[in-house]
Amino acid sequence: MPELESVVRPRLERRSPEYLGADPDETAAHITLLGPFAGLDDIDDGLLSELESFFADVLPFTFQLTGISEFPGGTTYLAPEPAAPFRHLTHELHRRFPEYPPYRGEFDEVIPHLSVPMPPGEDIDQLRFQLEPRLPLTAHAREASLFWWAPDASRTLATFTFGTTAA
Repeated sequence: MPELESVVRPRLERRSPEYLGADPDETAAHITLLGPFAGLDDIDDGLLSELESFFADVLPFTFQLTGISEFPGGTTYLAPEPAAPFRHLTHELHRRFPEYPPYRGEFDEVIPHLSVPMPPGEDIDQLRFQLEPRLPLTAHAREASLFWWAPDASRTLATFTFGTTAA
């Protein structure tokens, strides 16, 4: 979500800079489809080929980020509308890779979202003040990326363009 990079990146820099990739052009603002996923040792050409094939059949789609919400426990996020395409992609990826349940299977429901980090000393009212005038924000899902998230080692491993085989 490059459209929200100017909001997410500075907040992540203040909250957890160790989870930013070394490449300053890499986008931190994202909507997770399936995570956690395979470990680095499990990512090989076969897995990458399977992901490329999967996403090649996904048609690009448009969505909006419409409002600011908060999960129990305080994680702040923006919800995409419609959520169904993201939910469908998550369920289909889990069906293909059952060993990786969404969020380790810790939640009964998949809620697509774009997390917005809250640095120490900031609250949801400050976020609302900054973001609500920009909402709803229209975006286009055209690709998926495989990220590796680890302290001081985060990076994009591969990017898969949507719709390369779809008619």
